[in-house]
Amino acid sequence: MGGSKVDGQIYYNRGVAYHKMGQYNEAIADYTRAIELNPGDCEAYNNRGVAYSAIQAYDKAIEDYSAAIQTDPDFAEAYYNRGVAYSLAEQNDEAIQDFSKTIEADPEFEEAYYNRGVEYAVTGDDDRALADFTRAIEIKPDYSAAYNNRGAIYARKQMHEAAISDYTRALEIDPDFVEALYNRGVEFSRLDLFDDSIADYSHALELSPENPDLYYNRGLVYGRSKKTEEAIADYRKCLEIRPGYAQAHNNLGVEYAKAGLLDMAIEAYGKAIESNPGFIEAYNNRGVLHNRLGRYDEAIEDFTRALEIFESSGIGEIKPVPKTDSVTSQNTPVGPVEQEREDVFAPVAESAHPETGDFGSRVQESIDALSHEIEENPGDPELYNQRGLEYSGKGFSEKAIEDFSRAIELDPGFLEAYYNRGNEYERVGMVEEAMADFTTALKINPRYAEAYFNRGREYQRSGSHERAISEYTKALEINPEYADAIMFRGREFSTIGLSDMAIRDYSHVIEIDDTMIEAHYMRGREFAKKGHSKEAIDDFSRVIEMDPDCAAAYCYRGMEYSRMGRGGEAIDDYTRAIDLDPDCIDACLHRGYEYSRKKMDKDAIADFTRAIGINPVSAEAYFQRGLLFSKQGSYQEAISDFSRALGIKPKYPEVYLHRGNLYSMIGKPERAIEDYSNVLRLNSRSIEAYRGRAREYSRKGRTDDAINDYTHLIRLTPDDDLAYNSRGIEYEKLERFDEAIDDFSKAIEINPANEKAMNNRGNAYSKRGNYNEAIADFSRAIEINPDNAFAFYNRGIEYGKAGRIQDAISDFERAIGLNPDLAEAYYNIGNIYYNNGDCEEAIEKFDRAIAIRHAYPRAYINKALACEKVGRKGDACDAYRDFIQCSKGESPQLVEYVTQRLKEIGEGK
Repeated sequence: MGGSKVDGQIYYNRGVAYHKMGQYNEAIADYTRAIELNPGDCEAYNNRGVAYSAIQAYDKAIEDYSAAIQTDPDFAEAYYNRGVAYSLAEQNDEAIQDFSKTIEADPEFEEAYYNRGVEYAVTGDDDRALADFTRAIEIKPDYSAAYNNRGAIYARKQMHEAAISDYTRALEIDPDFVEALYNRGVEFSRLDLFDDSIADYSHALELSPENPDLYYNRGLVYGRSKKTEEAIADYRKCLEIRPGYAQAHNNLGVEYAKAGLLDMAIEAYGKAIESNPGFIEAYNNRGVLHNRLGRYDEAIEDFTRALEIFESSGIGEIKPVPKTDSVTSQNTPVGPVEQEREDVFAPVAESAHPETGDFGSRVQESIDALSHEIEENPGDPELYNQRGLEYSGKGFSEKAIEDFSRAIELDPGFLEAYYNRGNEYERVGMVEEAMADFTTALKINPRYAEAYFNRGREYQRSGSHERAISEYTKALEINPEYADAIMFRGREFSTIGLSDMAIRDYSHVIEIDDTMIEAHYMRGREFAKKGHSKEAIDDFSRVIEMDPDCAAAYCYRGMEYSRMGRGGEAIDDYTRAIDLDPDCIDACLHRGYEYSRKKMDKDAIADFTRAIGINPVSAEAYFQRGLLFSKQGSYQEAISDFSRALGIKPKYPEVYLHRGNLYSMIGKPERAIEDYSNVLRLNSRSIEAYRGRAREYSRKGRTDDAINDYTHLIRLTPDDDLAYNSRGIEYEKLERFDEAIDDFSKAIEINPANEKAMNNRGNAYSKRGNYNEAIADFSRAIEINPDNAFAFYNRGIEYGKAGRIQDAISDFERAIGLNPDLAEAYYNIGNIYYNNGDCEEAIEKFDRAIAIRHAYPRAYINKALACEKVGRKGDACDAYRDFIQCSKGESPQLVEYVTQRLKEIGEGK
């Protein structure tokens, strides 16, 4: 059975509504029915194509756009949309053709220039891409994405200053444009502007904290800036997010090697190879370290494997991992951003090369020079050792042995001389003598280990953590059981954030000597950092077993009990720590936290007060005590404590947030707004601060500011249905009903059980005159929550507008049953009775409304009118007078009318 074009339009319109709500399959079904009823409806084909594209059915989308174009060959949007679909389907040539057709039909269509530029960039036609991005910018000067992409093309052309200029302009338009920050960071790095590069990557990470490429690139720049610790931290964070990132494993190995952490470097190169078995640089780098450590078989194996990969790849030279410039597309997924991977660092082994020229004469000159120095300094063992090495190099073993022996006579602890003489004995076949020398050298080793250890301590005291680790490691190469060196290296690992390595060292110390209290204590601290509470408790318990008076061990064990939810044991430990050390502020604070969790607020306040007595500038103690005062309703005391905390620690966003919340509660919106703004100054991603400030802006009538904050909030939490609902309310205040409905619909899409959003959308539909849609939404809100009085009330209003009087009365009465103080419901029932001529019932309902809300002008005036109709003139006059008493804000004309009525019925004199 056929339908009319009007029927087709109805399906089309409903399809558009489904489409806006993100219900694409339902939209497709309605567009299809519209097309069946009206085969020439090019808009229906176009919209169905957009819906197909939304569900990634690109072939069907392209068919629909083609049908729309066949119906209307000048339909620019259809060409554009088909171009987007071709782009998403990676059919670049077809996409370019369609974007060109779009431009022919509409020469000012900036998105068409932009997306054609993207396709040209993808196909390597950079000149045409540059021209298109430039034209898009001419049409739309604030087109941030076009500036970003033009910057990427300039970067490919090595026009670095121009690229930076474009990225900067993109960021002026959109300060939170992550891709532009990323790309500008790359360009700054290329120009060796490392601080600027790091600043851009850091800002980008604030906006996109889970982006591994940002950590990778910042790690590269830190490495190039010789900031080894920071580079290590960034590569490790990158690998937490993307564990199989081969280049990051390799570069982490490079940084470990710089810090003297050779075993860790070898392990990192191994992980790079696991992630990418064809990674030549990682094999080479690992080979370098094996060679340095004298592991020649392993080194040869790695170098051989690197050569095999190199030769089998068919390339002429080893090249760095290539860069790819970031070109982002509109209405398509953002393309890969530039990854600064060409800086993968591959150190090359220092290899010995045969000398050229008159080698023998140069050696003899060196021997002669050393002999002259020995004549002047006959007691210097180092000179004899050096001359012995020169004789050895020339093959004069007897003279070499003689010199090494003289060095040993002068310094019986000269390790290198024993080692060198042992080598010479071995060379001439005197094996027993060689073994004796090597044994003596090994006996001397511990003294040299101590020297490295002492130098490590000096580096540690000066804050040179990497150098300290390197010296401790050298000491351990000489004496692997040197407990103090292991212990102090563990401390340094802890300082630079390498908890796993610290735990490994402390565990080694404990293997050597299980009674070493400090090792158990420090390992417990590291386990605690990593959230391994059980292991931490075991270590702190062992400390307490060996030293029952160690207050710190009780305190830290208590913290782990707290973390595990074992509050009673935690309090016992904190109490014992305080008994042993009454000034242990950490124990006071943490016992206070635990008392607070157990709702023992008085005891908690006492502990925080005690902490303040121990340290009057403890911002944390004031903050925690303020939280408890707030919980008790002592708002002024809480605000005072929060203010003290901020006086001590001005950069404390959590305190600003809580003080702002209190100012909001006691009706000081300006101060609340100021505090929320301070939170955002310190943490631009604070969800609670944006929400709180938006709420206060709304209360102050600063609707545009509230919308701006809710928009920021939505960017940070795209699935926050409450934020969409709140922004929708603000749009509704401005009578921007379409935007309000879109926001309420998005909130419902995210959370179909959001009855408030459903109710609010019903209100917006009502104000726009869509009564049926409003009734449907209020009914759905009631289905979700049958106790929603306001949904019944609102539906009653709509029923009344539609003339469904009994349904309206039923809903108002249901609303009153759920909320007996809902004066408006009584008022509206009164109006219905009045309009139906039942004035006595109307008067009774108006009286009920007035009993709930004494200052209810409209209820008074309507009651007066009803009283007049039934001849109750005295009651009418009383109601008119009550109206006048609470008429502030009512129109002067209405007040004048009431005054006149009083005169007319004889009560105004």
